[in-house]
Amino acid sequence: MEDIFYNILWIDDEHETLSGTKGRAKRNGINLIPYKSLDGGMSELERNYPYYDGVLLDAKFFENEDDEAGSEDTYASFRAKDRILQLPKKFEIFILTGQAEAYEDRTFKKAFTKVYEKGKDEDVNRLFSDIKEAAKGQLDTQLRHSFKRVFDLCTERYVGELAGQDLLKLLKVTDESDIDNDFNTIRKIVEDLFTAFHKYNLLPIEFVSPGVALNESSKFLAGKSSDGSLFTEKGFQHLEETHLPQQVASYIRSILSITQAGSHRSNIDKFVKQVRTPYLFKSVLYQLMDVLVWFKMYVDGNPKTENWQRTEGVISEVGAEPADLIEGKVINMNIDKGFAFFQPDAGGSNIFIPPHLVTANSLTNGLPISVEIEEYVDNRSGETKSRVKRIFN
Repeated sequence: MEDIFYNILWIDDEHETLSGTKGRAKRNGINLIPYKSLDGGMSELERNYPYYDGVLLDAKFFENEDDEAGSEDTYASFRAKDRILQLPKKFEIFILTGQAEAYEDRTFKKAFTKVYEKGKDEDVNRLFSDIKEAAKGQLDTQLRHSFKRVFDLCTERYVGELAGQDLLKLLKVTDESDIDNDFNTIRKIVEDLFTAFHKYNLLPIEFVSPGVALNESSKFLAGKSSDGSLFTEKGFQHLEETHLPQQVASYIRSILSITQAGSHRSNIDKFVKQVRTPYLFKSVLYQLMDVLVWFKMYVDGNPKTENWQRTEGVISEVGAEPADLIEGKVINMNIDKGFAFFQPDAGGSNIFIPPHLVTANSLTNGLPISVEIEEYVDNRSGETKSRVKRIFN
């Protein structure tokens, strides 16, 4: 059985010097995700609160990321509590502090009932035990642990954290009252999946930009129809070595046939209203979850990339260097989430480096690299963004 970890957002301006606390937490099944300021930590929690199982604060910490030493104040912890209480998900707040005046202050302890003292072994042991006990009561936590292999790929390395938030909502559905939106949410996750196929160079950009072409992507990835004839989609044929397994292709075809808008969907909606159950929706959701688990196994196995040819017979040149390479270096590595940024030598905006490229190229802060940049349309926001497509170092 895989180890279960609890994800705890931790705000402490001195967290970089507390590697022993992080290691001790890890040995206790707790993954501390650290930030040093109110602004940094709360911005992350407000964006991705379903991902977290609890919150740990120092009594005093910075308000902003660039604040100077000496500006730490308990005001930040009170403001953090106010913002945490506004979240749709309810968290128990834990305090780990070395500030004796805060630890002994009645007003502070009235506002924060779970206060533990840094450097005191029995307090730290009790803290970790209490954090896990509180986290076990979170429905989101129970679902993420029950379906761990699915949620393991709901990160920026694979299909994105928003897909994970959508999955949590879908797993909580118990009736058919909002079934139309539920089917649409499943379709959105399929779009995230096809975008991830492109991110790993397993699907040409023409299939995901300016929008995700669901039917064409499904057929291209499957490679051929049930009678063995090859599909030609958007001027491309997918070479056989990386065709989807038959079961996965069948799942995706089934998911899209149910969730896509159109005349066929009106019959689906009519059927759901007639039987008044969520079972059809649940069956499609579980098929999707099977596909997601398979996708992580597949890309972790480093499949052959750009394995297609244009219909006029011009085969893509796998590994060919593009005409325009941009020189620069790696900066702002995020250890916990795996991504980094590229800083061009010529100046201009820093550019996002997806986690799979960070891992595949063993990137480190300050490493000089040459990159190819691509523009893409964010599936969720509709915005046009830039990211690193390939790295040459």
